[in-house]
Amino acid sequence: MENNNPWLRAEIAQWLREGIINDQQANALYARYPAFVAYRAKGDGAWGRVIFALLGAGVFGLGVILLFAYNWDGMDRYVKLAVIGLGLLGAHGSALLLAKNDKSNPRVVESLHMLGTMLFGAGIWLVAQIYHFDVHYPDGFLLWCLAALSLAWALPSVAHGVLATILLLLWSGLETFEFGRHVPIASLVLLLALLPLAWLQRSASLLAVLLLAVPLSYSFTVSGIGEKYFFAVGLLLVGSYFAMARLVAVSAYPASAKVLTLCGRVLWLPLIFVGTFTGLPLLSGLYELAGFDSLYILLPLLLALVSWGAALLRASTRPALAEQWVDSGLVLLVLTFSVLPSLLGADVSDVSRLVFNVAFLAYSLLFVYRGTQHLQARVLSLGCIMLVVLGAARFTDLFQSLLARSAIFLLLGLLLFIIGLRYSKQSTRRKLEKPRA
Repeated sequence: MENNNPWLRAEIAQWLREGIINDQQANALYARYPAFVAYRAKGDGAWGRVIFALLGAGVFGLGVILLFAYNWDGMDRYVKLAVIGLGLLGAHGSALLLAKNDKSNPRVVESLHMLGTMLFGAGIWLVAQIYHFDVHYPDGFLLWCLAALSLAWALPSVAHGVLATILLLLWSGLETFEFGRHVPIASLVLLLALLPLAWLQRSASLLAVLLLAVPLSYSFTVSGIGEKYFFAVGLLLVGSYFAMARLVAVSAYPASAKVLTLCGRVLWLPLIFVGTFTGLPLLSGLYELAGFDSLYILLPLLLALVSWGAALLRASTRPALAEQWVDSGLVLLVLTFSVLPSLLGADVSDVSRLVFNVAFLAYSLLFVYRGTQHLQARVLSLGCIMLVVLGAARFTDLFQSLLARSAIFLLLGLLLFIIGLRYSKQSTRRKLEKPRA
């Protein structure tokens, strides 16, 4: 069964897309084949396939472009168009021919399609150069994105989905910072056109890219209201990830819970650390925002309220262990005592700094406990690094006396030494318990 896992994964995803089975039946199939579930938990190498498809097609396409660029000025315009067209037809045509052969490697087929899409993007700029088009240049990235998005669904292709996400971010960023145009449609495309693809394909790689891209894209839109809202909106969006992770853990795609948690950590912890310095700025109350501007704040707020309400009210998604309650409680602490009062117009700059410092310290200790209790070396290392970083950050902020500063570092060093001893004892105890088991 282990060798059939990739085949079974692809078949179940195809059955879901075609409506042959529903989510409940898919869950039943996953439960029937535990080896398949274990395989899915480990990952299917999607990251490697996506990265090598993007890099391989990109580098090869760049080589082709540079080869023709060497003699580009001396070529007739019709020859140039023929080169662009033949390149597109050659890449996509070869991929379609290979796809008809049952023995062909799907990764090679996808890479050839990626090459064609990269050449299409290059062709946009080359055609504009040939005919001296004076156009709004970010539209080229939008057109390229639409082509990648179309192939992402038509093939379907995770690599094209990742490329479409990157191009969409690039387009919306250029529109925002180069031309002062705010395009909320970019966030809608990510949520409505690309997120369903990641879900249907059960692709952890595409889902991770989207989860990292959505807050960034949404911040481009919020910049139309004011940069001071970036921090609060980012905390609301990322804070919702942890609630949604609990909700999807009992869905048809339970593996997505780990992706949501990991991406949430990657974004949440740096935000909390920055907040230990700045706190939340004084914001105008939501009632003072004009027109539809308040919607850009209300939507993330509603998402946080609904997701956490649903996660805490349902017995199947509610935290069960003390560690889980602490983890969830720290997110709710920040949202309840910092973000929400700030959005209501309260001046919580000092209070929020204290909340962020307490939360960051609590996360450090939580990771240290998990790392030593469950012998998770990476989690333990993260907790220790966070403790050292917090101590160094508060070195000049809170302690003016050199004696007090030295005492803090002595206590921190002693704490790290005790942590190391505890981890060593836990490891030794675990080794001694294994023969008995």
